Amino acid sequence: YIYFFSSKENRETFMKNPIKYICQPKPKPAVPVKIAIVGPPKSGKTTVAKKFASVCGLLCLSMGDAIRFVLNNQPESELALTLKWHLHKGLTVPDELAIQALDVALMNHVCNTTGVVIDGYPVTKKQVNLLKSARIIPVKIFELDMDAKEVFRRALLDKESMNRPPYPEHDSSQILAIKNSCYKQHIDAIRTYYKKEHQNWCVIDACRSKWWIWNKVLQEVQAVVKEIQIYLERIREGKAASIADLCITPEELQYRLGEFGQYCPVSLADKGELVDCSVTSSLQFAAEFRGHYYKMASQEELDKFLSRPEVYVPPLAPQPLPCPDMLPKKLTAADVKALFPTNAEMQGYCPVTYLDGKQRYEALVPGNIEYAAKYQDKLYIFESEEKLLKFMRLPEKYWNLKLPRKLPPVKEPLLLTALPLPGYLEQATATSLIKALSDVGCLKPKFPFLSVKKSALLFIACHLKAHNPRSPEPARQTYQRRLARLKEHCQLIPYLAETMAGPYQEPQHRPLGFASRLQTFLSMK
Repeated sequence: YIYFFSSKENRETFMKNPIKYICQPKPKPAVPVKIAIVGPPKSGKTTVAKKFASVCGLLCLSMGDAIRFVLNNQPESELALTLKWHLHKGLTVPDELAIQALDVALMNHVCNTTGVVIDGYPVTKKQVNLLKSARIIPVKIFELDMDAKEVFRRALLDKESMNRPPYPEHDSSQILAIKNSCYKQHIDAIRTYYKKEHQNWCVIDACRSKWWIWNKVLQEVQAVVKEIQIYLERIREGKAASIADLCITPEELQYRLGEFGQYCPVSLADKGELVDCSVTSSLQFAAEFRGHYYKMASQEELDKFLSRPEVYVPPLAPQPLPCPDMLPKKLTAADVKALFPTNAEMQGYCPVTYLDGKQRYEALVPGNIEYAAKYQDKLYIFESEEKLLKFMRLPEKYWNLKLPRKLPPVKEPLLLTALPLPGYLEQATATSLIKALSDVGCLKPKFPFLSVKKSALLFIACHLKAHNPRSPEPARQTYQRRLARLKEHCQLIPYLAETMAGPYQEPQHRPLGFASRLQTFLSMK
């Protein structure tokens, strides 16, 4: 065999011990990756993209680079002539033409062998739709997240830098504010789309150091590449493979679902449970086997499926998925009302609570129409979300129960005003009265020239008025001021008793404010 080396030193090292390097495991197949980096201005998108180009050999491609590539390499093409027409007119290149230029630039041999980093694109929902129509789907999109304050801080630092280019740049504060505003206006919709459709969106804190950002991005890309390599290797060997990071759309998933739909085949085979995995759009626990997709309930079930997939799919699967008519279906409160006059089974009691409670009288708990399900054309209502999920997993266990002859009395609503006086006070004013009585016990008010009983009753009345949540705010504030004056007047007796305990003092030797308080006290008689 003839071997080729990247340098003379490597060749000399090989010649000293060739067996060592010949017997090593073969490298995994090279996977050209397609990455996109978006973020507000000055967030470091181009820095990260150029770092990928220099370290990993990927092609760094902005939309301007793609347009220049077409103009320089295919100047006589119809696309290039159309681009020139717009540019010579001083117009912005339309997104439709820009996507065509990007599609042409992606035919570069570097993109097809190593990969490409798309710098600063897409930034609008229209551009996302155009990328989708051109089938340009990055395996990972990194959002460098940064607030506006940091954008302007970095812009000021750049203006003070000595490494500025000789030509003027569009980096004034007004232009940056417009760019940042446009970016913030569209980024939420773009993020939502890619998270839902492809699960390939990754948010990076751009305020961290450039070394931390680079390491984080590199780790994410390496993990994705490793997953793709493992997927290709296992599929080539006829094994099951995880599809977590393959950017599979919901439409493609639905088209290639296996015999179990979105139900977990491992849970059905091992536990007999119907675990519906459609509640989440994530493909973290999904796998491909024999050209079909299967979703699992957790990492444990996924590991079991990847190790022995043939025992969980036909023809070796222990039990098939029931037909659609025999599968339980969740219902909303509106769905339950639409089924009127259909009555709920077990007279509306929760079957799961009843059976799990060993069918005792105490386990007869009424259900809530917020947690309802339909099974075999029958309506069931459950106590909580947890009980509903139990029924959805094991409907055969709970569906055919019989109620005992003795049932709890029907709980009918009772008007508050229909209660006897002690019950009304307990349900309506107990909390307010307890607070008022607690304050009376702590303060022990004694109003001048009134008995202790009358002072306490007056205090409680003002306290209830001042803290009545059903009274208007001005009325509450009036009684709060009155309550404060009442507390102040109740403090006159202990104050005067303490101040006048000694021998007679001349008016000029008495404490400041004594005369006014004494006059207030005497005026209350």
